[in-house]
Amino acid sequence: MGNSGFYLNDTQNCVFADNIKLGQMESPLQDQQLILGTKSTPTAAKLNAKEGLKIDISNTNAQSATIDFSIDADTLSKLILDQIQKGLVDAIIKDITNSLIQEVIDRIISDKNLALTKAFKNFSLSEKIQCNGLFTKSNIGTLLGGTEIGKFTITPDNVNSMFLISAGIIASRMEGNVVLALVREGDSSPCAISYGYSSGIPNVCSLRTAVNNTGTDPVTFSLRVGGMDSGVVWVNALANGDSILGTTATSNISFLEVKQQTNG
Repeated sequence: MGNSGFYLNDTQNCVFADNIKLGQMESPLQDQQLILGTKSTPTAAKLNAKEGLKIDISNTNAQSATIDFSIDADTLSKLILDQIQKGLVDAIIKDITNSLIQEVIDRIISDKNLALTKAFKNFSLSEKIQCNGLFTKSNIGTLLGGTEIGKFTITPDNVNSMFLISAGIIASRMEGNVVLALVREGDSSPCAISYGYSSGIPNVCSLRTAVNNTGTDPVTFSLRVGGMDSGVVWVNALANGDSILGTTATSNISFLEVKQQTNG
């Protein structure tokens, strides 16, 4: 064994075997403690049982101390059941959520009271129209400006809805501004005004607006077009009234009825 044995180093006992130093303790072991090696000095450690495990230490007899490991069946069963229950609940909630989403979508599609869009209607204008009426400072807020190029009647599907209106009018004039005015029947002034420009060649002048609707009775709109202060405007034609490229040009105005947002 060579230099094996015990010796006192200051106040600490050291153990040697085959000239290998096993380690040294800095304090005596307490009840139910074990020696646990570390990266440096050995230390005293105590066994602790986690969920589902049991540790029984019998050390009343110094000659036959024992450590018994066993499973805590009740705790382990509860732990497993809790995990299974959580998984089942999560799966059920996910399934309910997906089903609810589909149910809401199906309801929106089938229930007209929940529909997001109620009606869409498009009107086309293909004839060449000469607009001699003008828009000026004095008549822009009246029903007298420009020339009426068409009337359009919409029947709402429900009350308290809104019309999203989009017009694309092909207009030409000798260089200058073009004015578009949308008038709702019964109003004393246009509900929307838009502006465009032509430098002698056809241009698409746009008007986009949203108009509130309160009832389900038919609503009629008219669209008026004219030059700003001066000039003749042609719709669906060249500035001299001829056809564009010898073909028929078509302008459009569309109405989309939607429900208004009520939750802010």
